Amino acid sequence: MITDDPISPPPPILPAAPSVEWQPTAEADDLSERPLTPERRLLCMIVRQLTEELLRATGLEHDQEPGRRATSHVRQVAMYVCHVVYSMPMGEVAQAFGRDRTTVGHACRMVEDRRDDRAYDTFVAIVERMASAVHLIAGKRI
Repeated sequence: MITDDPISPPPPILPAAPSVEWQPTAEADDLSERPLTPERRLLCMIVRQLTEELLRATGLEHDQEPGRRATSHVRQVAMYVCHVVYSMPMGEVAQAFGRDRTTVGHACRMVEDRRDDRAYDTFVAIVERMASAVHLIAGKRI
């Protein structure tokens, strides 16, 4: 069937965009997108302290030997909570805790793996809620 409607001309061909090759730098790998502010570092240290105090209050630290292992466990939970609750990039969390970004990634995986345990999941959820409350008190500027 033939119609009397004219056929519209094809759209003009646009020139190809110039290719741009991304060159990662050492700074892009080591640092987060935004610099760590003293206020955000303080927020992370508060979460670490809350985690330690809650761990003592619940008695969950008796499952582990005292000392270095318990300290690293507290730090892992605090790193995880700062990353998840505050949506801080791992690089920024690493700066706040004086660690490498890969250490924060390891901490997050360890905490996630242990959340299958109901008591541990409850503990982490309480720390998350406390961290949210601290953030509300501190305000949106942090």
